[in-house]
Amino acid sequence: MMQYLTWAGLALGGLVAGWYASAWLHQRRIDFLQVQLKVVRQTAQANTDQARRQIGQLQAELAARPAPARPPEAAHTPLPEGIRRKPSPRDRYGVMDDGFPQTAVIGEVFPPTVLMR
Repeated sequence: MMQYLTWAGLALGGLVAGWYASAWLHQRRIDFLQVQLKVVRQTAQANTDQARRQIGQLQAELAARPAPARPPEAAHTPLPEGIRRKPSPRDRYGVMDDGFPQTAVIGEVFPPTVLMR
């Protein structure tokens, strides 16, 4: 009977020691990950601050620039016979309310289906 109690006590002690060792190891990993997370947050904040400074500098530079002069209108030169001018992008794209040009499909996308015999 005493032998069973000894083995049971050793098993219980092993379980308790294993649990504490596991908790200690995982706590060390959690602490390391928390330090890593803090460093990543600091780096992200530094990058955000740098981007804000650069945007402010660019906005100040753009505001200080003089307005660009409009180029003179090009004289219309006629094209040789047989050459057609492509439509300008304004003719091909419709600008929606958001201000971005929408995709235009010019010509046939897929040829008509032909049955083969």
